[in-house]
Amino acid sequence: MKNSTLPYWLSLLVLLTASYGGWKWWQVMQFEQRRAVGGIEGTGPPLQEFQLTERSGKTFHSGDMQGGVWVASFFFSTCPGSCAKLNSNIRSFHQQEELSEVVWVSISVDPDTDTLPVLRDYANRFDADPERWLFCRGDFKYVRRIGQEFFSLPVLWRDHSDYGVVIDRQGQVRGAYNLNKTSEHARLIDLIQECLAEDVSVGEEAGQQEGHEAGQDTRQQAGVAA
Repeated sequence: MKNSTLPYWLSLLVLLTASYGGWKWWQVMQFEQRRAVGGIEGTGPPLQEFQLTERSGKTFHSGDMQGGVWVASFFFSTCPGSCAKLNSNIRSFHQQEELSEVVWVSISVDPDTDTLPVLRDYANRFDADPERWLFCRGDFKYVRRIGQEFFSLPVLWRDHSDYGVVIDRQGQVRGAYNLNKTSEHARLIDLIQECLAEDVSVGEEAGQQEGHEAGQDTRQQAGVAA
């Protein structure tokens, strides 16, 4: 009986493997197609806020980044190739004087392995300034949601894209570039410098105006109700 069912289970395994591979390919192709038509480039809506744990043990709250320019990316410490290259490239950006105001936020897609001590050791390998290059972890399902829904990047367990997402002073996603493609580095730096040159007070004034108008509406409604 056992021998007679072996071909069935082998066929099922092959089918599941092929389905997973096809799904992953579809995700990547959808991402590349959106990027080609500018789906994740240009100014978009404000980034949804999220919280993770930084290697220091402190809570990283994306909302606290308001007013600064930062770049988010995904990795895992045991990645055999692309992550090491990606983070080596980030180290190069991180050390450039003209980008000294930028904060880099690296998010693990393997939180089971990437404990806080592991993240601290990994960060030390790249001479990461604890104030300007953060390494974060969280529940994987939550991390996957952050990647796919908030940043529009394909994120799987121990698998991810090599893109860095630029967030401006107003907390809006401004673009995503492949950190492992030197041909995109100049565009990444240009966008970062453009965001650094922008005055955060413009966004603050707009928010204050909206709040003022909202307050007027509330007072008017209260007066009508009275």
